[in-house]
Amino acid sequence: MLKPHSLLPLFEKFIAHSRTGRRLNKNGTRIKPQTVENYSYCLKLLEEYSAYRHTELVLYEIKGNDKREHAMLKKYWDKFYRQFTDYMYRQKKCHDNYTGQNIKMIRTFFNWINDSCGIATGPHHKNFYIQKEEIAIITLTVEQLRFLMFDNDFEAKLSRPLKHAKDVFVLGCMVGLRFSDLCKIKKENIELRDSGHYLKMRSQKTGTDTLVKLPAPAMDILERYKKNKGTLLPVVSLFRFNKNIKKLAELAGWTYPLPRLRTRKGIKSQSQHNTLTPTRFCDALSSHTMRRTSITTMLTSGMPEYVVRKISGHTSDSKAFFRYVSLAQSLMDKEIEKMHVHFEERALVHTA
Repeated sequence: MLKPHSLLPLFEKFIAHSRTGRRLNKNGTRIKPQTVENYSYCLKLLEEYSAYRHTELVLYEIKGNDKREHAMLKKYWDKFYRQFTDYMYRQKKCHDNYTGQNIKMIRTFFNWINDSCGIATGPHHKNFYIQKEEIAIITLTVEQLRFLMFDNDFEAKLSRPLKHAKDVFVLGCMVGLRFSDLCKIKKENIELRDSGHYLKMRSQKTGTDTLVKLPAPAMDILERYKKNKGTLLPVVSLFRFNKNIKKLAELAGWTYPLPRLRTRKGIKSQSQHNTLTPTRFCDALSSHTMRRTSITTMLTSGMPEYVVRKISGHTSDSKAFFRYVSLAQSLMDKEIEKMHVHFEERALVHTA
């Protein structure tokens, strides 16, 4: 016997329990606000999908062990998965990562329904396949970072907001902190020790503590804002910051084409909004570029991986961190290949 339940009200309850602490992570910690916000976006997508299909979303509770009912539900949820992902790809123009992120949240919702609400829906949601795509890591080269740090003529041309954005961006590239953590730096986070100044912070996202020795250029930036009350760095929204650093890179002349290939159902295609004009390098910059540049620079400079992980807050089995390792290795390989070509040219001259 199958008992129907309206899905959307249950999803709202799932969000409310995640927000208030009635639902916790497996380690007993509270669900992060950003995660709860993502759940809300997923609910909105489900509501839009329901309206698009002109049908109510219903989940069924299984009473008993009827093979026919299990087979029917498997077919029912296979159809939902296929139609919902098609809606994400075709109507919402989403790519694999965002579609997969929402499927993952729907699977989490079903786990909660079965484990915490006592509504046995069967294991069919476990067959919801999560597509993933590898997006190229965009970083600044050492030469580009030096340009932002030391070119006084370029800085003199910048408006006040762009100067502030440059300072925050450069500092982020040196210390590897996320934008949310940079915005919380206060005077008490700067410690003076025998060997120099250190930045001591606790990550807002992961809760891990970091202690990073600050180079002289980083201290020069912080000194500019020492009179600020509260947080040291200028406070600006993430949206405005991302907009400013794109403008900053455009003024720096980093406008060379950077085609961005994305995947839908594992098939590569160029982003729709870039069909006519490839994305420029400056358009691809965001707050994440700071952290990516910092990690890649540390690795390519020869810093041991475990030290970089300690600074960046990545765990030893982090898949994201191994992508940085791979990128850093490819950059070093290119430099070594240049050296090999030089040796080969010298050998040809010698034999001639």
